Amino acid sequence: DIDGNEEADTLAKTGAHSLCEIPEPAVPVSYRRCRLEVRYWIVKEHCKVWNQSDTCLHTKGILRNADKIPAKSLLKLNRNKLCQVLQVLTGHGNLAKHRNKMGKAQSPLCPKCQEAEETPQHYVGDCPAYLNTRISQFGYHKIELSDLVKNY
Repeated sequence: DIDGNEEADTLAKTGAHSLCEIPEPAVPVSYRRCRLEVRYWIVKEHCKVWNQSDTCLHTKGILRNADKIPAKSLLKLNRNKLCQVLQVLTGHGNLAKHRNKMGKAQSPLCPKCQEAEETPQHYVGDCPAYLNTRISQFGYHKIELSDLVKNY
């Protein structure tokens, strides 16, 4: 039995049988408006928890605000693409820095250039080995992951 369930049931039953005490004339609130207010509240509470949390530092560096997560765009991706994007966003991909942290690679350095740790930012936005790919795909020599997310 969960604390408060009995009391909540009693209050719900009392409220269901009592008259609504609001000034006349009563203005109905649409179902759509109620859903919208609940959604706003959820986003506000999520942002509050997101900002107070001291975890997910890599993701927070890319997605500055929790309410700017491109969920609709992400959900349109197929499973493999979504997996790749989430690995970049979380930093938990098959890159040297993460593999080194897990004890699966000897060095966190990028195997292509050996100039820096192979992080998602380095892999997508900085590595000289992928310069031509960046230019052909994005039109830029260097890219910040946070800028890529803004486009969605």
